[in-house]
Amino acid sequence: MRRALVVGVASLVFLLDRFSKSVLPDLLSEGSPREIIGSTLQLIRSENRGGLFGLFQGSAPILALLSLGVVVALLVVHEREGERRPSALTFATGLLIGGALGNLLDRITMGYVLDFIDLGVGSLRFWTFNVADMGISFGILIMLLAALRSPRERDQRKR
Repeated sequence: MRRALVVGVASLVFLLDRFSKSVLPDLLSEGSPREIIGSTLQLIRSENRGGLFGLFQGSAPILALLSLGVVVALLVVHEREGERRPSALTFATGLLIGGALGNLLDRITMGYVLDFIDLGVGSLRFWTFNVADMGISFGILIMLLAALRSPRERDQRKR
């Protein structure tokens, strides 16, 4: 059951990412935003040749290898957890793997990651991101929240 959930969530994130990246770029031109909810939510084509938040520009091959390593590490850690019932961490692992694979495919095939979701208020903008990035971000958030739970609460859930 845990494996099926990881594979299902990872596949869903990956497929949504691929679908959005196949449809939206043709509708968008680089540098010209399309407002969805005023200037708060816009779509704009952006090519990220770096990593998270645009760091490490021009290092797509290294980041591709790193992404592959992260996917393998997540799978190994997930398998070592044993055959317990699915948990939030199982779901988070699927989100992380799906997102990592989505961006990995971009880096391998195009040499950059295609981003297009732009959030902000007025001139205060967040980084431009994509569906794979959302999977990664939510996966990290879920893992952080799970880690912050008290040890006593975790012990009670295991029973």
